[in-house]
Amino acid sequence: MASIRKQKIKGKVYYSLIERVKVKSKWRYKTLESYGSKLPEANDIRIIKGFAEEEIKKLPDNSVDLIIIDPPYGIGYDTNFRKDKDKNLGKITLDNEKIFKTFPLVIQECFRVLKDNSALYCFCRWDTLNSFKDIIERYFNIKNNLVWVKNNWSMGDIKGSYAGQYENILFCVKGKHKLNNGRATDILKYDRVAGKSLLHSHQKPLRLLDFLIKKSSKSGDVVLDCYAGSGSTLVSAKKLHRKAIGIELEQRYIKVIEERLGKEPVHKITKNYKG
Repeated sequence: MASIRKQKIKGKVYYSLIERVKVKSKWRYKTLESYGSKLPEANDIRIIKGFAEEEIKKLPDNSVDLIIIDPPYGIGYDTNFRKDKDKNLGKITLDNEKIFKTFPLVIQECFRVLKDNSALYCFCRWDTLNSFKDIIERYFNIKNNLVWVKNNWSMGDIKGSYAGQYENILFCVKGKHKLNNGRATDILKYDRVAGKSLLHSHQKPLRLLDFLIKKSSKSGDVVLDCYAGSGSTLVSAKKLHRKAIGIELEQRYIKVIEERLGKEPVHKITKNYKG
């Protein structure tokens, strides 16, 4: 869990965002971001109900610093896994070819609302990668195809195909975008969300979203996710002291998002910090 460190140096107070991590079986504190002598502003998280292609039109030009989207993959995905136990899992709205009729409208608006020299990350799969790529590159410069290795395999045809263990993330920019904290590999290894923690069949791990948000934004920036799902992007943005806007069509997931944001602890000040 990340927290704010308050440290006094030569009579002046400085703030930074730290996280407790395990290194060689020992717990250490890692500095994620430094804020100087001014504490970041309080988080502003907005949840908007509706279709992405309609609601994003209401956002002002050049008002967003980073976009992370995880649209329906257009593969007609459905699963009976835990369906009888959890109503939030199962069929995904617009997870068929219809997504490719509305997605161009969404991407056009994403380009409009995104500030110059900023980034967009789009999750997708190998079998629809080219369809998403063709639409996105009408507006954005696609810099990389990142590969998220899930460290576990996904659900699917367990007898007739190889187990899927990765997803693609298209890294796209508007103008020239500089990554924070140096260059990183295009192979990202983060455990997929599983078991009782799974609130949405396409849910992404917070640590993966933390990484993307830290690489392409700074404290106080506005992060947009117009296919919010269970709200993981918003939870990560709040934790990292970003502002965020989430657009979600289904009320069942809006309820999940509200519950997750309500339960996510506000950063506490860590006074007795020992690095």
